[in-house]
Amino acid sequence: MTWGVDTHVVGRFGQAGVPQEKISMVKDTFHFKSPDKSPAHFIDLFRRFYGPTMNAFDAAEKDGKVEELHRQLLELAEAQNQSRNGGTSIRATFLRVTVSV
Repeated sequence: MTWGVDTHVVGRFGQAGVPQEKISMVKDTFHFKSPDKSPAHFIDLFRRFYGPTMNAFDAAEKDGKVEELHRQLLELAEAQNQSRNGGTSIRATFLRVTVSV
């Protein structure tokens, strides 16, 4: 989650020897849109194919909290969903980072 924090990004790349002037950052937005796929479907796709979500579910499984994690992610997705027809329309803001080497 801290990859969206400017100071964290600069600090991490700085530890790798990248000077701050070689790092550019801009906030951007991605739209998760599907007229026929529900937020639950997106959660399932992320669980199966997106590394950070896969890792979160692996950790939750070790702690016996898979159902709780799934419930929380689904609640978040449904709360952010702007679609009113059973599909999905979720805006996600992120920090786009470019490093010149």
